[in-house]
Amino acid sequence: MKKEIYTMYKHYCNLYKLSEYKSKNLWKIIRPICYHKEFLKRFKSPYWHHDNKTISEHIICDTIVTYKIVDKLQKKKRLAKIINIKNAVLISMFHDLYQEPWQNNFALNYKKLINKHAFTHPIEAAINAITWFPQYFENKNDAFIIIDGIVHHMFPLPVRAVNNNDMQLNNNDKYNNISNEYIKMLQLSTKTGRFNNLSLRKSLFLEGRIMSKADKIVAIRKDLKSIDGYIAFLTGKNKKLINKKVD
Repeated sequence: MKKEIYTMYKHYCNLYKLSEYKSKNLWKIIRPICYHKEFLKRFKSPYWHHDNKTISEHIICDTIVTYKIVDKLQKKKRLAKIINIKNAVLISMFHDLYQEPWQNNFALNYKKLINKHAFTHPIEAAINAITWFPQYFENKNDAFIIIDGIVHHMFPLPVRAVNNNDMQLNNNDKYNNISNEYIKMLQLSTKTGRFNNLSLRKSLFLEGRIMSKADKIVAIRKDLKSIDGYIAFLTGKNKKLINKKVD
């Protein structure tokens, strides 16, 4: 499986025209995450993300595009020391590590619209990242930048506010086990720009905003290629994927 994930990574580096030198530098950053069992699991059915692309494939593509944008911006002297390329890459690698597959997952039964996947998956992804990759959240300044970027990557779509109301998270057990320090970061990140139980703002940091832009580039230009894929956004059902497997 590790060989397959690296082969997939190289394929998308070529597709997005990332040079051999830069692809090696990026791989050094993301390799430990790519080889984690939870990331490998999301390289297979039923973890479809956009249309017929798996979560891991989508994340890799977003990360390559994020890296390319930051690399280009860092060539400008006034931005070179402002943007942290590692934090931007980590936001991208973690942004969609939500708990359960959402397309054709008929076991999901949300009580409220605001608790549906579209609004809560960034929160789940941040919680999973903190749980599975604690080493990247040891520095609290970096931790808040990464968390805020993950949480608001869907902008201009809103995200569920982290508060005392039942969020109906699919990884609520992990939420209850993370440090209160991280819970406060999640609450702070969704408190500003909040309207009722939704947070409406973009990321506070350049790294998060760049990753959010990369996400739109990948999703709109490369991922979504069928009517069924767009219908799934509204219904959660994609008939093309019911019997599809990753070879």
